[in-house]
Amino acid sequence: LYPVLEKAGDKTLLISETALGTLADICEACAYESLQSLINDNSDYLVNGISLSLRQLAHQSHASQVLDTMLRHSDASLLPLVEDVIQDVLSALDQSYSNQAATFLGVLHSVMTALVQWFGSSCSEEQRQSRPVSQGQRVLTRHEVQRFFLDYVRQKQIAEGNLPDTEEEEEAAEVPVLAKPEPDNSAAEGEAALPSHAELAKAVLERCIHLLSDRSLRVRLKVLDVLELCVTVLHPHGNHLLPMAHRVWPALVTRLISDDPLAVLRAFKVLCTLADKCGDFLRQRFSKDVLPKLTSSLLSQAPASARAGPMYTHTLAFKLQLAVLQGLGSLCEKLDMGK
Repeated sequence: LYPVLEKAGDKTLLISETALGTLADICEACAYESLQSLINDNSDYLVNGISLSLRQLAHQSHASQVLDTMLRHSDASLLPLVEDVIQDVLSALDQSYSNQAATFLGVLHSVMTALVQWFGSSCSEEQRQSRPVSQGQRVLTRHEVQRFFLDYVRQKQIAEGNLPDTEEEEEAAEVPVLAKPEPDNSAAEGEAALPSHAELAKAVLERCIHLLSDRSLRVRLKVLDVLELCVTVLHPHGNHLLPMAHRVWPALVTRLISDDPLAVLRAFKVLCTLADKCGDFLRQRFSKDVLPKLTSSLLSQAPASARAGPMYTHTLAFKLQLAVLQGLGSLCEKLDMGK
C-alpha cells in the first residue's frame, strides 16, 4: 500500500491516475468500502513507514508524497493518527531547512489545506451562530463586560506593538475569575486550551515567520501560501492569532514593498486574508507601513499602463496592478480606514 500511495502523489498525471485506479482495485479486493477506510485502517503501518523514511534524506520526498495522498483522501479522523508524523516533519524542517525547505513546505501545505477543509468552515459557522445568541438572547453580566474591555485593551496594545507580559495577562484574566468563579473558570480554560488542529497551525505558522526571508523565491512563495492557510485555521482563536500576526508583520511588509513582483502579488493576497480575519487590528500598521507604498506604486505605474497596448494585460506588472486595484477598496473597508 505504501508504494502505491507514493505513486498516487506523483506529479505526473498518468502515474497518479493509474495509482488511484490501483487503490480502487485494492479496496474492492480487500472489501473496503472506500479509499478513506483503507487508509484509516492501515494508517499505523503507513505512519511507521513515513517516520522511518523521514530520517533518511534520500527518502524524504517519497514520504511526503505518501502523507500528501493520505491527507487528500481522508477526513478529520485521520489527524490524531498522523499528528506525530507531522511533528516529525516540523522537526526535520528545523534541522535541514536550508536544503530541504521546499519539500517539507509542500507537505505542510498539504496538511494546512486538509485542516482548512476539515475545520475551517465549521469554525466560521460556529462563530457566526454564536454571535446572535450571545448578543440577542441573553443579557451580558458586568463580569463579561469587564472581560470584554480587558481583552480589547490587551489587543489594542498588541496592535500598537506593546506586547504585555504573561504575568500581567494572568492577573487580568484572574479578575473576573475571582468575582464569578465557576462560569469564568470554564471560559478561561476554553481560551487557554487550543484544539489540536489549531495548535498544529500555530506551530506551522511559527516556521513560516522564519522562512519568509529565505533566499529562494520558490520557498518564499510556498511559505506565503502556507501562511494564508494557517491564518484561516487560527481565525476562531483571536487571542493566539493576533500575537502571531504581530510577529509575522515585519517580514510580510518586506515581501510587499521590496520583493519579486510574483512574491508581492502573493503577499498582497495574504494581506487581504489577514485583514479579513484580524479586522481593525491591522489598521494602524497598514496605513503606516503599506498604504503609502501601494499608492505610490500605482501612481508610478499609471503613465506606463495608460500608454500600454493589448500585450500589457499578459504581464506580471499588469496582474499585480489589477490585484491591488481590485483588493484595495475591500481591504480599506475591512480595516475601517474611514474612521
